[in-house]
Amino acid sequence: MPFIDRATLRQNHEQTIQHLADDPAFGLMRPTVSARIDRDVSVVSTFEQYGRPFTFHGDEALGRGGQETGPSPMRYFLSGIAFCLLGWWAKGSAVVDIELTSLDVRIDTLLDMRGEHGFTDVPPNPQWLILDVTTTSDATPEQVLAAIDWGDDRCPLGVLVRRAIPVHERITHNGNVVRDTVPPDLR
Repeated sequence: MPFIDRATLRQNHEQTIQHLADDPAFGLMRPTVSARIDRDVSVVSTFEQYGRPFTFHGDEALGRGGQETGPSPMRYFLSGIAFCLLGWWAKGSAVVDIELTSLDVRIDTLLDMRGEHGFTDVPPNPQWLILDVTTTSDATPEQVLAAIDWGDDRCPLGVLVRRAIPVHERITHNGNVVRDTVPPDLR
């Protein structure tokens, strides 16, 4: 079985486009989650998807009032962005029709906790993201970049975060950096 089943992803994408063209209401989603405080700042989130229940535990470090029962909300946020981008990049490889043998991303950011604690002139949100993408493939660098750009334009979380803060990319393909938009002061 291939690393990414391009034929299935491409067929799914084409069928979804046709279904959306025939019935725009098909594409209207209303995702929901329920969350509750379990103890102090420890949170439990539950929802049902794909016909089965899911549970996530979010927390903070002991020194920040948490119990360390799960990842911090920031790790979930960054993971969500990574999940979304990787999925759309994989779909991009199907649309561009290139085989990838590996695809991964590391996301780095800067969060100044002073902002969370009310210091003036310090925002509470992440200041930027760096997407360090690594691929291997027999495809050309231009084809890999086309697949990534295709996914960047469609990943809902990636698009949302790009509207809020600067997002920089360093894309390494077969050991060679093929795009690097990371400013020198963030290296």
